[in-house]
Amino acid sequence: MLGERAGNPENRGGAEDVFEILVTSFSGQGAGLPGEGDLSWRPATDAYETAEAFVVQIDLAGLDPRGIEVALDGDCLVVRGVRRDIAPPGKKHYSKMEISVGPFERRIVVPIEIDPQGAVASYRNGFLFVELRKGKRRTFTRRRIDVDA
Repeated sequence: MLGERAGNPENRGGAEDVFEILVTSFSGQGAGLPGEGDLSWRPATDAYETAEAFVVQIDLAGLDPRGIEVALDGDCLVVRGVRRDIAPPGKKHYSKMEISVGPFERRIVVPIEIDPQGAVASYRNGFLFVELRKGKRRTFTRRRIDVDA
């Protein structure tokens, strides 16, 4: 399983993510890396197929579900939003800092035919669940999916 995750570009390691963020931050105007590298963090994501659907689960603890944008675009599911820093204001001396804040985006290729109209998204216990019911379409025009809380 670890080998599968390491070999998949969707599940890059921490050092690669940090390098991408640094390169993007210090690149010239408009010369940043394309795609997700333009944003500051990538939430942990699982994507799997069941008998009825393709399901995507994203760890988005601390977000207001009304601020999460979910859309189908081409052959991808796109999830965007911003996690705000809720720490109290003032000077801090961190001994550990692992909670990512700021904008994020995940693009997940949908590898099966689905029914775009049957897509549903819900936010439960800090996780976003997107269920794309199986259907007859491989690509689809942009369609927003509302998130139920």
